[in-house]
Amino acid sequence: MEYEQMEMDVRLDSERDLKENISTVVKFLYDQRNREVNVSKVRNKHEGYGIAAEAFAKIAVKEKIVKTTMNMYLGGLQVDGEDCVQTVSSLYNSVVDMACDTISMAADLHRILNDMYYDVDSRTPLEKAIDEAKANNASDDDGFEEAPMEEEPADEAEELEDEEDEEEDEE
Repeated sequence: MEYEQMEMDVRLDSERDLKENISTVVKFLYDQRNREVNVSKVRNKHEGYGIAAEAFAKIAVKEKIVKTTMNMYLGGLQVDGEDCVQTVSSLYNSVVDMACDTISMAADLHRILNDMYYDVDSRTPLEKAIDEAKANNASDDDGFEEAPMEEEPADEAEELEDEEDEEEDEE
């Protein structure tokens, strides 16, 4: 008996919408960078790694700030006063900064994907050769010629039967 494995998406609609919106923002940032700055094409995987590593380093710095601020907030829970409000504000700003750097990294990764992987020719060598041959011979002249079609007489067996019937009729 065959069965199909189904997967349920149990996320809230707002979570699904958030991911779609972030993807839209990443694509927007990618397109905006391409319009504003003459960005060179990523030429190889090492260059792509360098771009990704640089963006990751920025995120790591922001992550450390978020962690430190979160520890300050935890420590402030023990103390009376308004210092927690200022710490939460600082934490919020740190997380927003980290989110901006993360979205920027996602745009960089989108660029790497577009330059290195989506533009890659995934055809087999045989498919490439066939396509090149078709491009070289724009017409259908491939050097082969179809054999001429001759009118074939009716089936020989039918002709023999007809002749035998005629001979019997004459007798």
